[in-house]
Parts: sequence; C-alpha cells; structure tokens
Amino acid sequence: MERKERKSQHLRGLVSEEQSRPAKTAQCQMEWPREGCRGRVTENLVGDSATTEMVISDSRKQSKTKKRVIWGIEVAEELQWKGWRLGKEITKNLALKNLTLKIQKMKYRPPKTKFFFTVIPQPIFLSPGITFTLPIIFRPLEEKEYADQLWFEKEEGMFYVDLRATLPCHNLTCPSFLELPMCAVGDVAEAWFCLENVGDLPTFFTWEFPSPFHILPTTGLLEPGQASCTKVTFHPLVAIIYEVQATCWYGKGSKQKRNSSISAPAKCSQLLVSIKQKRPEDQDAEGAQKVLHFGSVSVGCTVERQIKLYNPSVVSAPFRIEVAPDMLAEDHAFSCPTTHGNVPPGEKKSVSVFFHPETLDIRAIDYLSIVPSGCASQTLLKVVGFCRGPEVYLQHHCVNFGWVNLGQTSEQALWIEGRSDCTAYFQFAMDCQESVFSIRPTFGTLVGKARVTLHCTFQPTHPIIYSRRVACLVHHQDPLFLDLIGTCHSDSTKPAILRPQHLTWYRTHRARGLTFYPPDILGIMLREKKLQQDKDGAWAPAHLSLPIQDLEDMSALQCPLIPPMTEYFFDGTSDLAIFPPPVSIEPTEVDFGACPGPKNPNPVPLYLMNHTKGKITVVWTHRSDCPFWVTPDTCDVPPLKSMAMRLHFHPPYPNCLYVVELEAFAVYKVLRSYNNIEEDCTVCPSWCLTLRARGHSYGAFLEHHIPQYSLDAPKLFPAVSSNEPSYRSLLLINKGSMMLTFNLAPQSSSDISLRPSSGLVAPKAHQILFVCTYPKGNSWKQHIFYLQFNFCPQYLKEVIMQSREEPLQLKLDTCRSVFFKPTWVGCSSTSLFTFHNPLRLPLEFEWRISQQHRKMLAVQPARGLIQPSDSLTLTWTFSPLEETKYLFRVGMWVWKAGLPPNTKPPATTHYMLRLVGVGITSSLSAKEKELDFGNVLVNSTQSRLLVLLNDGNCTLYYRLYLEQCSPKVMGSSPPALQLDRTEGSMPPRSRDTICLTASPNQRSQYSWTISYSLLSHRDNKAGDRQELCHVFLMAVYPLLSILDVCSMGSIEGITRKHLWHLFSLDRLNSYLERDPTPQELTFRVPTRHSTSQIPQVFTPLKLDFNFGAAPIEASPSVVLLALKNSGVVPLDWAFLFPSDQKIDLELWAEQAEFDRTELHQMRVQDNCIFSISPKAGSLSPGQEQVVELKYSHLFIGTDRLPVLFKVSYGREILCFISSQGRMVNSWQKYVHFTSTSHQFIPVPIGDTLPPRQIYELYNGGSVPVTYEIQTNILSQVQEKNFDHPIFCCLNPNGKIQPGTTAQVLWIFSPIEAKTYTVDVPIHILGWNSAIIRFQGVGYDPHVMGDTAPFHNISSWDDNSIHPRLMVPGQNVFLSQSHISLGNIPVQSKCSRLLFLNNISKNETIVFEWQLKPLEFGEVSVSPMTGKVAPEETIPFVVTLKASVHASFYSMDLVCKVYRQDLLNQYHKELQEWKDEEMRQEVEFTITDRKVKEAGCCGACAPMRKYKTLPPIRNQQPLNRPASWNLKIPKKINWFCPQLPSPDMLYLGLTARAHATDYFLANFSDFPRHFLHRELPKRKCPREELEASEEESPDKWAAVSKQEKQLLIDCLTTIIRGLLEDKIFHEAVDQSLVEKMPYFSQFWNEQSARFVAQNNTLHLAPVLSPSSSSWEASKGKEPEEDKLRLGKKEELEEEEEEEEEEEEMEEEETGKGELEEEELEGKEEKVPWMGIEPMLQPASQESLKWQWQQQLKVIVKEEQEQDEKETISRLPAFANLQEALLENMIQNILVEASRGEVVLTSRPRVIALPPLSVSRWGRPPRRRGARGAGRAGLAPGLPPTSLWGFLSSRVETPDLLPVAPLGLQQAEVPRPAVPPPATL
Repeated sequence: MERKERKSQHLRGLVSEEQSRPAKTAQCQMEWPREGCRGRVTENLVGDSATTEMVISDSRKQSKTKKRVIWGIEVAEELQWKGWRLGKEITKNLALKNLTLKIQKMKYRPPKTKFFFTVIPQPIFLSPGITFTLPIIFRPLEEKEYADQLWFEKEEGMFYVDLRATLPCHNLTCPSFLELPMCAVGDVAEAWFCLENVGDLPTFFTWEFPSPFHILPTTGLLEPGQASCTKVTFHPLVAIIYEVQATCWYGKGSKQKRNSSISAPAKCSQLLVSIKQKRPEDQDAEGAQKVLHFGSVSVGCTVERQIKLYNPSVVSAPFRIEVAPDMLAEDHAFSCPTTHGNVPPGEKKSVSVFFHPETLDIRAIDYLSIVPSGCASQTLLKVVGFCRGPEVYLQHHCVNFGWVNLGQTSEQALWIEGRSDCTAYFQFAMDCQESVFSIRPTFGTLVGKARVTLHCTFQPTHPIIYSRRVACLVHHQDPLFLDLIGTCHSDSTKPAILRPQHLTWYRTHRARGLTFYPPDILGIMLREKKLQQDKDGAWAPAHLSLPIQDLEDMSALQCPLIPPMTEYFFDGTSDLAIFPPPVSIEPTEVDFGACPGPKNPNPVPLYLMNHTKGKITVVWTHRSDCPFWVTPDTCDVPPLKSMAMRLHFHPPYPNCLYVVELEAFAVYKVLRSYNNIEEDCTVCPSWCLTLRARGHSYGAFLEHHIPQYSLDAPKLFPAVSSNEPSYRSLLLINKGSMMLTFNLAPQSSSDISLRPSSGLVAPKAHQILFVCTYPKGNSWKQHIFYLQFNFCPQYLKEVIMQSREEPLQLKLDTCRSVFFKPTWVGCSSTSLFTFHNPLRLPLEFEWRISQQHRKMLAVQPARGLIQPSDSLTLTWTFSPLEETKYLFRVGMWVWKAGLPPNTKPPATTHYMLRLVGVGITSSLSAKEKELDFGNVLVNSTQSRLLVLLNDGNCTLYYRLYLEQCSPKVMGSSPPALQLDRTEGSMPPRSRDTICLTASPNQRSQYSWTISYSLLSHRDNKAGDRQELCHVFLMAVYPLLSILDVCSMGSIEGITRKHLWHLFSLDRLNSYLERDPTPQELTFRVPTRHSTSQIPQVFTPLKLDFNFGAAPIEASPSVVLLALKNSGVVPLDWAFLFPSDQKIDLELWAEQAEFDRTELHQMRVQDNCIFSISPKAGSLSPGQEQVVELKYSHLFIGTDRLPVLFKVSYGREILCFISSQGRMVNSWQKYVHFTSTSHQFIPVPIGDTLPPRQIYELYNGGSVPVTYEIQTNILSQVQEKNFDHPIFCCLNPNGKIQPGTTAQVLWIFSPIEAKTYTVDVPIHILGWNSAIIRFQGVGYDPHVMGDTAPFHNISSWDDNSIHPRLMVPGQNVFLSQSHISLGNIPVQSKCSRLLFLNNISKNETIVFEWQLKPLEFGEVSVSPMTGKVAPEETIPFVVTLKASVHASFYSMDLVCKVYRQDLLNQYHKELQEWKDEEMRQEVEFTITDRKVKEAGCCGACAPMRKYKTLPPIRNQQPLNRPASWNLKIPKKINWFCPQLPSPDMLYLGLTARAHATDYFLANFSDFPRHFLHRELPKRKCPREELEASEEESPDKWAAVSKQEKQLLIDCLTTIIRGLLEDKIFHEAVDQSLVEKMPYFSQFWNEQSARFVAQNNTLHLAPVLSPSSSSWEASKGKEPEEDKLRLGKKEELEEEEEEEEEEEEMEEEETGKGELEEEELEGKEEKVPWMGIEPMLQPASQESLKWQWQQQLKVIVKEEQEQDEKETISRLPAFANLQEALLENMIQNILVEASRGEVVLTSRPRVIALPPLSVSRWGRPPRRRGARGAGRAGLAPGLPPTSLWGFLSSRVETPDLLPVAPLGLQQAEVPRPAVPPPATL
C-alpha cells in the first residue's frame, strides 16, 4: 500500500508539472496560472557542470529530487530523510546512472557517522545507460538534525552526495530578488512570483512592503508543498529607481522571515501632441497654444479631425483626455470618443476629435486637455469650429398676379435656391388645396447649391382684393416670407387693383397706426390736412393733436425691421402680437375628434371680430369636396362689431384622418369699387384669416394606423440674454406610406410655443416645426412637450429641451490682480491677463483707465469682443515715471455683443482689477570685454556671438552702436562688421546673444568698439552712449605650401632635389606666400566660367611642372606632392584642367574649328596623359595631404597642358604640366637637361678648401649613356685668373644607367668677389651634346659679415621635412623623409635616429636599404635589413662620415619594402624552380619498344605523386646515335619566379662640410660633432704583401662586429647595472660621508708641499735634499712624457703590447693602492713625531727616508695617471667611447618610443661630493680624466654630464605622457660640454 501511494503521488506530481509554466528569468519573474502552482522545472548553470532541478509539488506532500551530472554519472545532489521516528530505520536508495557510452568504474566510502550506513564498499562498474541503486540506511538515536556525506572516487576525481535528516519545520521559499519592468510615473506595472511552502507544517504568512509596491495576497495559509502565485504591483509617483525590501513573516508567532529585494525603475513619460493633416489656420508651433480648426461645418453634420500623440520616452505613456467641465454635456459641439489610452514607447497614436454643431451662426470653441500620467505637463488643445446653416433665398419676395377675371386662373413662376453646401429642407406654411393661392411644390429639399422652380397659381372665387403673406419655413434657418397679391374683377364688381407698392405703404401705415381707418376716412383726413405725405408717398399725421385715440406710438413714422422669427410667431393669431390685428377670429384651431358617423357632428361656433373703423367684407374660400366649411361663407361686419359663424364637419369616408386649413379674406367694403378710392396710397390690402380644423372618422374600438416618422429635435435652446425669446426648428419626416397627423398634446409645458401646433404630413413628406420659449434664470431649465400622432393618445413623442438665461459674467484669472516685474524708469514692461467667457453668447468689454494713469498704464486691446467659451489674453503695459512703487485700480465693463452702433447697452456688468508695479534703474554689460574673431579669410564671412548680460532686476531696451577703429574706413565701402540686430530687450538677470558677422576685404588687423544706449518707450529717445566691448579680427589669406616631393614609376631615379627644381616648387611656395590680386579673386571658388576650350586666365603667375623624359610605353611617371596648410584657417584647393573650367554647351553652340593648341590640349585630356588624384581637397590648419600627379607615356614628343592651381579665397596659379624632355623610343638615348645654365653655391674668396659642389645629369632613356665634359675650356678660365683653377670638374666622364641620376663633382674656387661664368660642352656619346653655362659667385665674407650665405644649401633643404609622405595604399612610412645635417666639420661623424613604422594590422614587412657609394665620405644605415611586425615601429640609425674635403652632400637613400608573405611565396617558388631545374638536368627517359608493357612489374615502377613539371628552358636537340631509342619529351618553358615588386621609401640626406678652421671660425656648435679619425689597421706580413695601395676605411678591422657588439653590450649592461644598483648607490653615499673619500687622485704639487711643510715643523732644513731631488725629478718629467708618448705610439702599432701594458697598469695600480694603504698606516705616526720638541738624528734619518719613499709613490702615481689620460685621448678609445654612448642613447630613445621610459619627467638631482681637505693636506681632486676614462666618456666630460644628457629631453616619434616625479628622480643641471656625437 505504501508503494502504491508513492507511485500515485509521483504520477500526480508529473501531471502537475505539465500544467506549470516555466520561469521567465533567473530572478523568478514568472507568469503562474491563477489556479495555483503545482510544479515547475528550472535549469541553472552553476560552475562547470549543469545541474537540473525538478520540483514536484503536491497539496499534501512534497518530494524534491535534485540531480546533477558529474563526469557522465547522473546522481542526486543530496538525500533527505523527513518524518522519521526514533528507533526506526529508514532506507533510501541512491541511484547512479551512466550517461556516457563507456563503462564507468568508481568506488565509494561509507559515511563517517554511525547514523548513516550502507553495504560494504566494493567497486562499481556501470555499463552505458545502466542505473545502479545503493541503499542507505538512517538510524536516528536523538531528535535532532543529522548530516553526513557519501564520497565517490573515479579516475577523474572525487565527488560526494549530502545525506541529511531534518525535523519538521516551517519553511517558505520565494525569490530573493525581483525586478519589475520599467514603469511610467502614474502607470501600473505588475509581476508574478511563486511563494512555496517547502517545510513540513502548514504555515501562515504575512507580507510587509513599502509604497509604491503592493503584494497580493497579503496574507494566507500554505499547506506543505503548496505554492501561492503572488502578484506584485508597482504604482510609482516619483521618477526614481525604487529598491525596497519586502518581508514575508511566517512560522510560529510570525518570527521567521524571508526577505525579497524588489527593484523597479520609474521614469517620467512624455507626450508630444501635434495636429495631423495640418491646415493653414491651425496652430501647431512648439511652445505655443495648439489650435485645431474645423472650419465652417454645416449644421447637423459631423466632421472628424485627428491629433497625433507621440511618445519619445522609453516607457509607456498613459493619458486621459478631459473636456472643459463648465459646460453642459448636451452643449458640447466637440467630442472625443477616446477619453483615455496608452501610447507605447517610441510609437504614435492618432486620436479623433469630432465636431457636430447644432446651433446656427455660432463660433464654437472648446478646450481639450491631454493629461499624461505622473509628473508630465498637460497639453491644452483649443478646438474651434463655425456652424454654417442653410442659406435659402427666394427669387422675389412678392408675386403680383395683377387683376384676373372671375373664373380665370393666373400662374407665375419663381425659383428658390440654396447658396450653401448644407442640405436645406423648406416648406410653405399654407394649405394649397383650400386657398385661392397655391404653390407647387409646397415642400422640398435643396441639396447643396441647388435651385428649384416654384409655380404659383391664383384662382379667385370672389371679385375682391386678395393678399396673403405666406411663410416659407426652412429647417435651421429663419423663415422667409412671400407676399401673394391679386385682384379679381367680375362683370359687375371691379375693385381697385392691388400693387406691391400698396404693401409697402400698408406696412408703413400699420406702423403709424393708419391701417385701422378705411380709405374713405383717410381721404377725409387728407382733405382736412390732418395727414401729410412723406417722400415715399406714404401718409403720416401732420401734428400730435390728431383726433386719433388708438395710436399708441405717435413717433413711429417708419416701418420697423421685424425679425422673421418674431413675425412668424407673433402674427396676431396668438395672445401676443407685434401689431394689433385689424380682424381676428376665434378659435383658430378646431378639433372635432372622432366622428365615425353616421350622424354629422355638431357645428362649432366661430367668433369674428372687426377691430377697424370701417365696414369690412369677409369671404371664405370653400372647396366643394372639403369635409370642413364655414357658414355663412360671405358676410359684412360693421366697424368694431363681431359676427358669429359656424364650422361644419362632414367626413366623407370612414376610418380616415382629416386636417385642413380654411382661408378667409377680409377687406374694406369701400374697396369693392375702384371709384371709391380718391388717393392711391389709401388702398389697403385684404387680411387673410386662417382656421385649422381637424378630425377623424375612426371608430371607438378601431386602432389607428401606426405612424412611421423621424423627428430631428435638438436638446438645447440657443443662448439668449434676459427677457429674450429663444427659437428652435424641428424636422418631422413621414417615412410611411399613409397620412400622418400631429398636434401638440395638452399635457405639454405651457412655457413653450409650437408653430404649427397641428398639421397633416403627406407620405414621404416632411413638416418643419418651430418652437419658442422665454428662458428664465441662470440655471438650466427643462422643457417637455409631447407630439400626438394620428389622433391617438398612444402615439406620443416626448421632446425634452433645455434652456437658460445667459448672465453677463466673465471668469477672471490671477484673483483679479496683475503684478508687473521691476521696470527701468523710461522703459515699459508688460504683463498678461487672461479672462474666460463661460457663456454661450459673445460679449463686448471695455477697460476704463483714469486720465491721470494713462501715461503709466495701458492695455491692449482696451475694447473688444470675446466669443463664447473662449479665453482672451490682454497685454497690460506699465511705464514708470520715477523710481518708486505704483498701485492702480482699473474697471472693466461687459455687455451683450451685437448691439447697433452708438446704442446704449440695456444691461452691463463691471469688474475691478488691481495692478502693482515698481520702477527701478539698471545697466547693460558684455560677457567678454574683448571679443576676438581670430583669423578670418579675406572676402569671407564669419560669425561670432556677443553675449550681453543684464545683471539688474528689470528689463532693458537697448540700441547698439558700432565704430571701426582700425583700419580706417575709406569712402563708402561697406562695413567689415555687421550686427544682426541693433535693438532689443533683455529680461532681468538674463543674457542675450548678438550675432556679429565679419567680412573683411583686405588683409589687416581690424578692431571695433561697440557701445550701447538705453531706449525710453515713453518719448522714444535714446540715452547716453556707454562703451560695451571691443572686437578684434585678423584678416588673412589661406596659405598653402609644398612640403615634399617624391617620384615613382619611370622617373623614380630622379633625386628629390632635382625633382624639386623640375617642378619649380621654390617659386610655387613663394607665389603661395603672397597676397592674391583682385583679378585672381574674380572667382573665389572653382567655377565653370569659360565657353572656349582655352579658358581665360585671371592670374599673372605661371610656372612649370616638368616631368622630364621617359621612353615610350614606359610605366607612368608619378610625382607625389605633399601639401600642407601652413596658415591658420581651413582652405580648399583644386587643380582645374581646361575642361573643368569650361561650361557645358549644347552641340549646336560648340565651336566647329579648333587651332593647334586646342587640339593638342584636347588630345592630352581625352587620352588622360596627365592625371591628378585627388584633384581637389580641404585642409585644416596644420593638416597635410598627398597629391599624385601622373604622366602616361603614350605618344612621342613633348606634351604640355595648362592646369590652374586654385586655392579658394586665395591664390590662383597657372601651372603648365609638361614633359620638357622628349618622349623617346625604347632604343634611343636621351639625357635630360633641366636648363642650359647652372648656378653654383656662392663661395667666399680666400677659402683654401672650397667645397665640392654637385651637378646632376638624368638619363631619361632606357639604355645606358656615357657622358664626357670638355674641360679644356676650364683651362682658359684658369689662365685668365692668374692661373688659379676657378672651375674644376673632378669626374668629367662617366656612365649613367637608365632612369638614374649621375652626380658630377665640381669645385668652384673664386679669387675675387664677382660672378664667374663659363660655357662647358657636355657630350653624350652616341647622342647629342649640350652647352651648359656654369655660374658662380664669389663674395668677401669680411664685407658681407652676418649676411654671408654660409649654410644655405637650398630652400628645399629647409621646407621638405615631411614626416609621412605616403604612397596611397602603402602601410609603411618613415618617421622623417628628409635629414638635413646642416653645417658640419670635415672628418666628422653625424648620426640621426629614425623610425620605420608599419601601420598594417596583419602584414609583416621586410625592409632592405640600398646605398649608393659616394665619391667622398661614407653613409651607413644600421640595420640594413630586418622585419617589422604589424603595428610595430623599429629604430634605425643613419650615419654620415664626412671626408677630409669640404663639400656638399645631397643624396637619396632607398629602402625597399616587401610583404613577408609575398617574399616567402617567392622563395618557395624559387626553390621549387631550382629543384625542377636540377631534376631536369639529370633526368631522362629511355624507351624500349621491344619490352611489352604487360611484362613490366608495377611494383618496380617508381610511384610519383606529382606530375613532372615542364623543363626550365628550351634546349638544343641532342644528336644521339641511331642505335639509341631515347624518347625525349618536348620541353616547355617554365620561367623563373620574379621577385615581388617592392614599395620604395626614399630618405633624403643633405649636409655641407666645412674645413675645421673655417667651421670653428663661423659656427659655434662644434662640440656637437665628433671628429672621426680612422685607426691604422694592423696587418700580418702576408696581408701587407697582398694589400693594395689604398688604405682600408674599416676602423675596426682588428675586431669583428660580433666582438665589438659584445664589448658594447657588456659595458652598457655594467653601467646600467651600476645606475640601477641600490647597493652601489648606498656605497657611494657612504663614501661621500667619510672624511677622506678620495685619495691620491686629488693630489697636486703645491698642496703636497704645503702639507709636508706644515707636518714636519722643524724638519725644513733636512727636507731640502729631498726637495731638490723632487725638483730634479720634476725636470725630468718632459723627458718621461716623451718616452711615454713613444710607448703609446708603439702600443697603437702592436695590439699585443697594448694588452700587456694594460695588464701592467692594472698591476701597478693595485700595487699603488697597497702602498697607499701602507703609507696611510705610517702616516698616522708622523704628527706625533712632529710634536716632539727634540728629535734624535737617527729618527730624523728615518723620517727623511719615509718622506722620500712617499714622494716616489706620489710621482709614480702621477705618471700612471698621465698615461691613462693619454690612453683616453687615443682614437681607438674615443671611437669606443662614442659607440658606447651612442648605443646607450639609442636604447633610451627606443625605450621611450615604446613607452617604457618617460623622457618628459623632471630630471633627477645628484649631489656632488663635498670639497673637503683630505688628511694628506691636499684638496680633493676631481675624477676628471680617470673617472671619465673608466666610464667611457669623452675627456673633460664630468660623470654628471652623462646623467644630464640621459635625463635631458629627446624628441621621439610619439608624444609620451609626462610621468610624475618619483622618489629616485632628482634634478641635474645640463652638462657644460655636450656629448661627442649627435644623434
């Protein structure tokens, strides 16, 4: 049973595992199901092995099994025992599974404690995929927790499994860290995590968490193994990163806790509101209020527009849209369905806004607030729209039918049209079937701007005057009125004819009260002159005493303008009327109700009243089939009398509806005949009386037909002011196929009026209704009325409308107070004041300011109109008169808008406003008192900002003034400096920027002064000027220079110096340094300006770019020019070919014929003979660029092309690119002569050793040439100059290889200060000859003084030092492309350290220097070959050893650079080629046809892996005997691999060597140069016999390079070790502290004698012999010196003797040191002997002997010292010393270039030893020669000089960082004597 239960639990756990969801992140951010968390599977990578954890949760029991895989064995991480009891054994099985494909062997050790045990350990062998189960028994003895380990051992190592027995406990697990997603402020983010009960007991939990986090559920109970899905919500209010601690309390007494760190970032969201599909009237400017215009919209229509919301933030942006709350919901013409939403980060969302107007001719304004969540600011969107109603017009307002005979019919037409895009519904308010007038159609619809023709018919029934005013009802428009008039004549009755003029007179008479009098009485009054006629022909009372008692308004002389709606409602049919009706009838509406029959209903009595003073006749219009009629139909009514009538109803059909409008006409009886009319203006039209009657014939129990209709009823009445009516129109449409009747139900509100109140609507027809009310009160009032349809009480339509009386009130902001900022006295400040119109009516306002305050206070606008629901911002202006505080009170009056001009408003409201301001004083300043533009191009424009500061508390209005100080303004030239604005204002404590634009027109130093004055707005005057700042500018031209030049291709043999002259670069640089002419600035930038093939040239400067000569079809000649912007401003340059300056023309405009020059230039350009790359570029100051000029050798002859070199805003130089030498055939000889003259360097007269000068010859052909210089002409010059060789050619003949330059050496030795000239023929064997004129200038140095050109080799020598002239695509460059050693003495050795840089990232290069032998002197490069790794820099040293002759040195050193991979490939192919050549030489094939192929043994045949390669070269066929049958295969050429073409690097070297005496006399830097003297080379007897007459230049012949390098390295290591040895430093410091740190090396003769005399006291007479002997020995010193010098010479000749002598010197030195020590011991006794007062003779003899011995030692020591000094001055020792020092400095520089040594740090200080007197009485002698000789230094150079030299700053290729001063660094003064050699 227990096993089954476990199995079932395991299955349940697996099922729950499938229902669970995996975790999202490692922090347990999981989305768990809402129904609980049954299980999970997580994988964590820990350490090197992957551990898989499977958790199976159950609501009752939990079982965990964590497994891991170690070395292919799957095993549980630990075994746990839970729920155990004392005294009972519990067994668990540990499963080991082999996951590998091989057998696993392991051992295990039993647990250490006695509570866990297993079977006896034995080896375990696991086959692949097999599981081994190891039982482990737990036997507890106490109730506590137990822990142990079970160890396993494999070949790979050991691992263990934890054994743990736990007690039941409370334990909850939750993630220790929970990170929520980023959330916007005000938004909500949420996350889920799992809280599990991994304990053994049910556990209550409670969460504690800080705001703004919330955890649900907060409390709960978890059973063992149960998990709870917990939700964390995050609602931030501040934009910060929240990191809080949430605590879960659980366990007994809630004393246990689990902490979980919750982190969530909160950010502010941002919404950018913009208008989509903008219109011109929209306002969408950034920072201003956004206005969305809908334009004019037809009433009842809906227009949609959209706004765009963009979220630029990284979080979602929730938002809500709010509408102004102070409006009724039904009054909102604008609507936005989107009230809230969310915009994802970085996305856009469109929101629709709708405009649905219902009120006519009103400009609707509303405000929408887009409010983002959190702290973001809201955006107020103003929406504006205008409601456009229908505009319906009638063609005429009166239709006159004239007179018609009785029984006839008259018809006339007129049209009705709509002038708006709005759909208009119209209807004429008359029943055409029951009237003498009829209009067809009676109703209709005008869609847009349509026109409908109306047909009006007049069919009279009685001979009277007919007149009826018919209202044309239009939905959403005031009614239109149409007057229908006509006169009917019969045979007997002919009334007066009614005309439209009579209607005009009638309305005037009605306003004057004359219509109540019949025409006869008016005639009598006219005769009695009680009436008078006005200008329009109407009658008016003559004076106020008229006998007319009923005139209420005696002053109403004209007809007033009556609104159409008022006229329609108050036409006299109701209780209210505009004018009292002349005739009235009651009732006006009769409802018969149900009349099912068969009896007719009783007639309804009618009451007809005559209100006039005359007798009238009433005639009813009756149709024969009409169910309603009035009796009598004709009657006369006396004046002021009434008449009773009856209305009858007889329905002809049952179950029908009947509604009619009966018509009656009342007319003065006197008008029945026109003879009764005396005055035409007294004719009065008839009055039309209408009676509405309705009834139906439905039975009592019959159901009326159901009405089908639609009613367009608004919700609100239009806005009106107090005591004014408000009107609305309704549209009722009958959508059914049967008649529809309507009437106003009795239960409707009594405060509204409906016209018409009843009626009949035909099928598919419509009825327009008008409703009127008088709003009362400022609150909204509801009006309810009901429409009953088809006479059935069940068919009621409730219509609810609201109205209110609009009060005259505004909403004022800022609590009705306005505060002005402090204002400068004399200026003005403004403040904005906003008020809002909450009404639905436009209002007018006016501000009234007292007269005394109008100078200080103003408002704009002072009077205006504010639209409904709109806000208006006013600008108040405050202008103080003095420095004080001001307080004002101003009133505003408000009234209803729309009143006629000059009309007093009936009602007004006023508001009081309080304004406060302060007047103060202040000043203006500039941030920079001196504003420097720096360097500006002439004729260019540059702008700078001038920052103005207002440090005061008020706004300043200023005006700026500009005055130019230098240069003086000439004439009316435009100013070189302009201000973008000269007037402006500055708020308090602010800054303003003025843009200064400078455009200088000449190269000069400009300066300006800017001043200002403050402006007064009161009188518009400026104050006193005050200086503000100074402005400076340096106007310059762009400066371009040529740094270097390099040749490649066919002319790579031309030296740089020669190439420099070929391209006239000295002239080019001199041209570029000058200012451009005005003609050159005709086009400041490269422009196409010419229409001809040869463009016009605006520059007078011309020069040549000469490529020299080369063979035809040779590789192109390439010249690289290094351009540098040497100026201080950026520049643009361009090479313009003629085609680049030509304007592209149409073919018909091109020139048809070309001359020879144009054809030549076209050929050069079309064939690309000359090309420049790049042709244009831009250079910043100090920037450099390489330009490639290429010349392709395509044609024989001389090519020439004018190219314009243009520097924008600068110089313009015409360069003729040409090959002044000829293009020759490949077999032809050619030597290129640059010019026919050559100028030697000026030489001083009296120079015994004039310098050797160089003249170069370039072989431009492809074959070697031999030259010969005819020198006999030089002898003639010599004879003319006192037989002095003025010109001397050292090598008059020689051979020039193809493409190379030969140097011809000349000596120019003048004897007079003048110019010497000689024409020398130069013959080229096998070619032409040339005569070159050589010129030389001799000068007197004593006369010229400092102006003598001692060192000027050429300008190219100074200007061509360019560190990186790199060929495009080349990755290797030299740190310097040219070395100028300047002036050096003869026999000197000068070295320079340079670096070879490889900037490639993956290519190793191999370099090799190729040096040409010099005619005099020697140049060497070390190392000559080597490799440079990628991105590595290696140093090399270039050394020049000058010869004994004064001469000029100019050469190019060539370095070939190969790619190592290509070089390795070449060597590999070369070796293969050599092997194949050797194989083919020894290999041949013998073919025997008799031997069958089948008989050959395949095993014996050699197996060849590769096919035999073809032979190396063609060989002559062999003449073999006929008996041989050799099959020699046909041989094919296999050419020898060629060495890959290298990249060439050129290093120029120039110097001038002077004689030593001349050098010392004119130059002071001789100590920098080391005189190199060659050592005599030792030769064995055999070598002496075989040696040639010339001496070997090798100075180190006796020592090999390896030995020499070994010696230098050893000495360098020893010295460096001493310098870095701390023990050595301490020993030196201790020796400096000793009283006698130095010994006999500081001795001199005088000090020795002085000490001896002081110490011997009384022995002076005794010492005289010794003194004499000392003098004798002193006299012998010169002889000994001679002997020593002789020995030194022998030592120079014999090396072995020199070595023995050095050994002897060392031994003698050692003996001397021993003797010195002995003498020191004896010396201690001498003072005591001298103190004794009396000495014995024996003691005196002994003392004398001692002194003699001491003197001998001293003499011997001095001899040794002199010998060592002599040795140190030997050339061999000096060379060794220089090599050692050179190597040390090179190592230091190399280390500095690699960053290992910081040369820019502060130098170290070395303290010198104290100059104290020694115990011998001699001052300490400096270790000059001896110490220097040991250290390998130059004689006379103190030891500190080496430290100073090494610590001095040395320039390196890279800029090294400055290191801080260390503890071991100190300061050392620079050496007094420089080192012997300069690197």
